[in-house]
Amino acid sequence: MGAPARNEDSLTGMKKWLADYRAKRPGLDVLQREVDDFMADFDAKEEKARLEKMAAAEEEGWTLVVGNKGRKKTTDTESGVRVGAISSLAAEEKSKKQSKKETTDDFYRFQRRDARRNEVLELQKKFEEDKKRIAKMQ
Repeated sequence: MGAPARNEDSLTGMKKWLADYRAKRPGLDVLQREVDDFMADFDAKEEKARLEKMAAAEEEGWTLVVGNKGRKKTTDTESGVRVGAISSLAAEEKSKKQSKKETTDDFYRFQRRDARRNEVLELQKKFEEDKKRIAKMQ
């Protein structure tokens, strides 16, 4: 009953765990190749779908017109920060709008209620005056 025969290729302990770990995870080259293949397939599918959509639109005789809102914003690729110029006039207008918003007269609910009530009373008063004018005309 001696020790079991050792094979030079058999790994045990930490060396076995390390070999298993490395076998499960591909290297950077393999991973990059898989990502590139996936992205190429994805781009091909997107292009095919776009061409099919255009062909369907041409068959029907209709063209879908889509407008863009606003201007295109550029981003810095390294930091991901948006880069864009703003004119001084636009900056002044923006600050004026913000300052107007800060000084609202109807911030509290009771102020809005009072303003609405006053408006209704004013409309009722004008209605009564109009009724009197119509009565005088007849």
